[in-house]
Amino acid sequence: MVGLDPFVGYNLAIGTVVALELLYLLSLEAPVTAYRRFVLVTVAGLVLAVVGGPIVELVAPRFVHWVHGVAALLVVFGLYDPVTNDVRTTEWARVLLTEPSQIRRPAEWMTPMDDEILAALHSTDLVLTPAVVAFNTGFSRKEVNRRLIELADHGFVEKVERGKYRLTRRGKRYLQGQLQTPPSTDTEAGVRS
Repeated sequence: MVGLDPFVGYNLAIGTVVALELLYLLSLEAPVTAYRRFVLVTVAGLVLAVVGGPIVELVAPRFVHWVHGVAALLVVFGLYDPVTNDVRTTEWARVLLTEPSQIRRPAEWMTPMDDEILAALHSTDLVLTPAVVAFNTGFSRKEVNRRLIELADHGFVEKVERGKYRLTRRGKRYLQGQLQTPPSTDTEAGVRS
């Protein structure tokens, strides 16, 4: 390592800037990464490619292809789910096709399942039973029923009659990213908007 090749130096500088930008974006949008782990896998692959590649090229140029190969695998696994043999188009559309200011900020009591339940109710705009929601989301009816009760307690869905729920305006506002801080206490839960 007598001197720094200008091309390697340029790659290292650009890679560092891109990696810092990606990490800054992730720090701003923590709910995205908390609920969608595949984003972290993809970003890890990108950071490894843009920073790890030039560093390995400086230190051990023989291994640069290995680093790029591992980085490519991470990116592929972030974009593709090998367990269900499915490209994550829907998940990435949710992340990329919304403005950063409109990314949902779930309350502390919420789970990733809640977003899917609310999205199922929103996509049909119908009154649904826990069994129908469970069938369409892939969760058990018991889990969905428990989460629907919690969502109803916080005003995101309303119980129309025994065992039938629909999305409220508050739930729609949350899905659209317009509800910045969902209520986390029982006193605020009774407020429906």
